[in-house]
Amino acid sequence: MYKNYNYSVLGFFCIILLLPFIGIFSKITYDYESIIEFLTNSYTHRIIYFSLYQAFFSAFISCLLAIPFALALNRHKSLKIVKIIISLCGFSFVIPSILIVYAVIKLFGNNGFFNTYFDIYNTFSFNSIYGTKAILIAHILLNTPFASRLLFQNLNNIPTKYYEISRSMRLSYFGNIIKLEVPIIKQSLFTIFAIIFSLCFLSFAIVMALGGGPKFSTIEVAIYQYALFELNFNKAIILSLIQIIICIFFVFIGFFTLKGSNFFEVDIKSYGHPHKDILFVIISDLFVLILFTLFLFSPIILILHNFLNSNFNNIFYDINFIRAFLNSLIISIISGCLVSILGFSISVLLVLNHRNLFLQQILFLFSSSIIIISPIIFSLGYFIILDELRYVLIFKYIVIILINCIFLIPFSILILFNNLKNIYLNYLDIKSSFRISLINYFKILFPLVKKNCLYVFSFSTVITFGDFTIISFFKDQNFETLPTYLFRLISVYRFNEASFVSGFILIISLIIYFLIDNFNYQGKSAIKT
Repeated sequence: MYKNYNYSVLGFFCIILLLPFIGIFSKITYDYESIIEFLTNSYTHRIIYFSLYQAFFSAFISCLLAIPFALALNRHKSLKIVKIIISLCGFSFVIPSILIVYAVIKLFGNNGFFNTYFDIYNTFSFNSIYGTKAILIAHILLNTPFASRLLFQNLNNIPTKYYEISRSMRLSYFGNIIKLEVPIIKQSLFTIFAIIFSLCFLSFAIVMALGGGPKFSTIEVAIYQYALFELNFNKAIILSLIQIIICIFFVFIGFFTLKGSNFFEVDIKSYGHPHKDILFVIISDLFVLILFTLFLFSPIILILHNFLNSNFNNIFYDINFIRAFLNSLIISIISGCLVSILGFSISVLLVLNHRNLFLQQILFLFSSSIIIISPIIFSLGYFIILDELRYVLIFKYIVIILINCIFLIPFSILILFNNLKNIYLNYLDIKSSFRISLINYFKILFPLVKKNCLYVFSFSTVITFGDFTIISFFKDQNFETLPTYLFRLISVYRFNEASFVSGFILIISLIIYFLIDNFNYQGKSAIKT
């Protein structure tokens, strides 16, 4: 019975993948001379070079900083404050990037915190924070916590007996790091680097707002500018294809090796680290934890501080703010519900095909291949396909929700599939013995993965609530969401209103995320597998 659904799912993915490309290629003029000229143009080379340059250094520095932070967290993971820090590291994966933009300007800008109190512009001979410096800082603030959580989870999974052997062999503090912990870190370091490289390579809001001009433009931003401002679809499409080719390598290495990873789980093992009570280790780890926490979570601290000191009355009743909030709320909740339902349904199909490995891998390939395509490309394709319908409100909602769902379904499968598969196989004998129908069997199993589904909902809702990339193609004077509204306030230097809006976005995101993620949710199946 379910075999018919296999082809329906494959057909669904084929349609949603092909539609934007049909729209894009319908606008190509196929003027080969202009294509060759564009490809050999020095500005095109500069865009590609800078995209790779900023992504490489953002990923490299993020991974480098994450190592000492993850090691310190692992040594003191029994502390409640460490558990909160780890959960905040998870939140960094979903925090709206436009909030990082606001925080970087307020922290490192000409009138920002660090220049006001430490005069960093004169000390380091800065003329402006905008450009490479701002982009790297923003990406480091966004991705180092993410890398730290991934590394921590790997360290957390070191078997207890390894530490017992380390203790019996009387390995020193540094010997324990070199012989035991560094090899574990090395196993996943390139995977983490590849994921962060891909995220930075596809970064849009940060580069758009902090780049400071065409000199520091990336492929992602250039596609947007060529398509929307110059209406030059040839250039936009050529850059899109170049971007896809570059992304294939890093995204597939990153996300395919992450499959089944417990990044989305908070299952901290309570055994003690053999060196955590040494005075030198306590002092050095305390220094690392305080320094890194203050730096990496400075955007959250700053935004909450400025929110509490902002003038609520000036903007809370503003009609533009209310409309933007309602648009964000409607889009994010509907997207969260759809991603949860579709992610669960596709995961069920993948589990049912556990004996048909070829078909299962085809379904995995189609659902995961979406990750290699930038949201900008999908948005551009649907922007062209809709034509005049893109100005109709209901179609704006539909296409924005659709594109958000397209990019979040692979993550929902990543979260749901392994737990669902393990539960399904563990209880399969009971199903056969009692002759339980397939539908009733999954009704029985659903409570065991309900928390996973709730996490998918919160995860998807928060990401959609803070989306800036997709909405940027469909916004206008009468339709915007809170992230685009915040971007407009920042662009015209209305920082008092921006302080309130950024704080409001952050608080809503924190509430949605932590209600489900924190330690009521363990991200694992209800049974041991």
